Amino acid sequence: MPSATPTSSATPLPAYPSTPDYPDDLEFITAYLTVHVLSDASRIYSYIFWIVLALVLIFFSLLHHLHLRAGYLGALWTKWTVRRRTWRKKHSLAIARAKAQPHTQPFSFPSNAQIFTLVAIILAALALSFAGPDYLAPGSTLWTLHNFPSATANLAKRAYDTSLFAQYQPHYTINKAWWTSGNRTGLIAFALFPLCTLFALKSPPFAVFSLPCLVQIYCDKLLWLHKWTARLIYLLTVLHVAFWSVQLCIERRPSTGRIAYVYAWQYEKFLYAWIAFGCMTLLFLLSIAPIRRAHYEAFWFLHVLLVPLTLIMSALHHPPVWWWCWAALGLWLGERTWRFTWWLYTNGILSSNAAAVSTQPSDPSAPYAGLDRKIESPYPPKFKGSPPDTPPSSSTLAFAQYPPSTSVKLMPGAGLSLPTDYIPPPGFAHAELLPGRTVRLRIVTPGYLTWAPGQHFLISIPSITRFTTHPFTAASICDEQNPRADGRVLVFIIRAKAGWTKDLWDTVALMIGRGQQFQKGEALPRCAMPSRGVLLRACVDGPYGSSVRAKWNDYSTVVVVAGGSGVSYALSVLQYLCLCLAGRDGRFLGGTSGGYGQSGFKITRVRFVWLVREFVVRISTTTMHGPGASSRAASRHLCHKRETYPGCRSRAPADADIVRAPSEGKHQEFERPNPGFAQESRPQSRASTVSSEESGEDSDVDLSYYIGSYVEEDGELGHEEHVLDLTNFEGDDDSELPGEAQFNMSVRREGRMRRRNTRRMSMALLAKQELAYPREQAGVAPAH
Repeated sequence: MPSATPTSSATPLPAYPSTPDYPDDLEFITAYLTVHVLSDASRIYSYIFWIVLALVLIFFSLLHHLHLRAGYLGALWTKWTVRRRTWRKKHSLAIARAKAQPHTQPFSFPSNAQIFTLVAIILAALALSFAGPDYLAPGSTLWTLHNFPSATANLAKRAYDTSLFAQYQPHYTINKAWWTSGNRTGLIAFALFPLCTLFALKSPPFAVFSLPCLVQIYCDKLLWLHKWTARLIYLLTVLHVAFWSVQLCIERRPSTGRIAYVYAWQYEKFLYAWIAFGCMTLLFLLSIAPIRRAHYEAFWFLHVLLVPLTLIMSALHHPPVWWWCWAALGLWLGERTWRFTWWLYTNGILSSNAAAVSTQPSDPSAPYAGLDRKIESPYPPKFKGSPPDTPPSSSTLAFAQYPPSTSVKLMPGAGLSLPTDYIPPPGFAHAELLPGRTVRLRIVTPGYLTWAPGQHFLISIPSITRFTTHPFTAASICDEQNPRADGRVLVFIIRAKAGWTKDLWDTVALMIGRGQQFQKGEALPRCAMPSRGVLLRACVDGPYGSSVRAKWNDYSTVVVVAGGSGVSYALSVLQYLCLCLAGRDGRFLGGTSGGYGQSGFKITRVRFVWLVREFVVRISTTTMHGPGASSRAASRHLCHKRETYPGCRSRAPADADIVRAPSEGKHQEFERPNPGFAQESRPQSRASTVSSEESGEDSDVDLSYYIGSYVEEDGELGHEEHVLDLTNFEGDDDSELPGEAQFNMSVRREGRMRRRNTRRMSMALLAKQELAYPREQAGVAPAH
């Protein structure tokens, strides 16, 4: 390492200060380590990092709130930042097909914005760790680093503590040495602790980045940065340990000639350092993706245990800068306490109606399935015709937390968030099995809860796992103007894969097979039981998610594209947009202010594209009702998974609907995609279509994807594209479930039969009309 920066004198000052050889071993190593501590002025590098970080945060917050990204340059920047690239070897698909292996998803990179942010953090951390002198003379400031005062002048300016060892610290600037580089990398690692913690926090106000006054970015976008910032901290810590190990090995005690490493083990702060490094290493190993995915619950528990232990041991290791550790620990504990309190309120444990929710346990000998169906439901029945002027008062279970609506007049789209008429009792989840190994959960929380379209919740079902939670996106919206309970129903569409979701599927299927409608031992309120599905006690934590920052109303056209079970996010957004088009104010639906007829609302059309795994292909239309409905419409486009958007590659129905949205006296068309295959295939006549149906061929469905025979080389994603890439998530197993092939074939047969019957009926009706037409011309009444 280079020697110290020389002062005005010709004699260079030593980069390795000497330590008096005290006779006591502990006294010697204490003095040695005290001498080799960074000065207060050297900590300026950590302050520079946080000052720059605060300025960047304020800058992007202004861009977000002032809508400065809405221009042309802002659109280009947004297009670049949101793009995600994938990677896969070109021959991997061919090998998988040759060996009949299940399809595997390509490796997906984070968005360009996440990569750009991480690169900026890494470069800033490395620059602040190695650029410039490591040890600044005591009393130096950022603007006077070029002035290296003499040791006598510094000694007069410095106010030392009562320690006798501090007087041996260097009072001049040192560029590089093993101990200075080790101290500086450790300093930057300490400074990164609060940032790494902020990236992992979920709930504001402790999750600073998610505050409405700032960028409103939640952990769903920041968790990847949390992982890599933690790895950066570990890298700097490894460098800190390595540099100091070299320092302790090259320095020897004058009286004994033994290296300083031998005596360091007698220093308690040195032991704290190794405990902290051991905990951090264990954290790093447990966070490796294969271990984390295979044993997520164990990883989560050990993470919660080791993170505070690492911070505490690091603080005890070096008290001069331990405020970075206490800040990170305080943020983590504060956010956990806040979330726990909110969880108690949301799930009815601290609310005034908790007694109403938790009734006497049921008698196992008299299950709720046999209760008298005439028992009054705790929820208002579905109304028919005009709604009442006041909310029904017959409910035996009042929502004390639900704010009284200023107007209970029926609003457009009331009840859209509920697919069926059944509403589960508060604190319970109504679970139903759906095709495609999917479970639909409906939950109503006892405490009042609002959420934005596209946000997610952490769900806990004690009958499956008591201490872990799992995130799922709500497929419904929060309707604050709906005086009934169905405006607060959380709907989750959960596809069973491995782990907790598979346990959920197995539990519900087993209960349904046994004819069991609820778990024994779970206290149910007196309520009407569902005609299908089961009831499970459930708790939710949230909402979380960066979708709250979306300005949906700022665009004239909104295209929502979803694949597979990712439709949960898309459904909530679609419901929100449809209600806003119907005249509702978005601020009462979890979004921003604005609706049709209000200033600033620009949406005139919405296209919804859903890429599914099944053989069902249909394009349908949703017509909007409400103020000015004639000028607004939404298109729902259900695509076979051979499709992409735009330019679908599967066979779409020939009679696909076209939605017309008149606006300001002009007609606009939602034209269906014009795929390339349609241009290549020859047009089919009506007769040929009927004959194909009779012969058992399905002209609307291309099954080549199912055997993996369709591959597009050098696609838009930058690698070989497989059709399953459009619907599968990373790590999905595409192997057929038992009975899935038979079910799919039965669906095809049923579809062919129905289409054949429809065509026959249409042809018969047409022939009858043709026979009746000449009789009407001749004045003869048609025969009946």
